[in-house]
Amino acid sequence: MVPQIAETEVRLSGPEEADRFSRFLHDFLSDNGFPFVIIHDAPERLGQLRRVVFEEVNLSLKFAREWTHCQGAA
Repeated sequence: MVPQIAETEVRLSGPEEADRFSRFLHDFLSDNGFPFVIIHDAPERLGQLRRVVFEEVNLSLKFAREWTHCQGAA
């Protein structure tokens, strides 16, 4: 059985948002026991795209939900 992987695409509009993303990611990892995560960086794309992939699908979904909520609060 192949494990399911969910990824979250995060587009950063500038250095301030990149800094906020970095702090959010650190806090999220700390709150969830520092799970294994891969962050694919694609700065050549407009808006600085990051793909965040956790080993566990539920954590990927939780990350996407919390980042989206955080974006709405900003």
